[in-house]
Amino acid sequence: MQEFEEPYREIFWMRTFGELSFAEIAAIHKKSESWARVTYHRAKMKIKEELK
Repeated sequence: MQEFEEPYREIFWMRTFGELSFAEIAAIHKKSESWARVTYHRAKMKIKEELK
């Protein structure tokens, strides 16, 4: 996880451990809620790949 580039690592941590909503994450990054959802999904997929 340390090797993941931003924003994947940050979004994953904000959602998983910070328990922020996608709307809150989007507001912090000044992006859309869809962007936050897609970025989080991609981060999860990267983690799954690393665990294989």
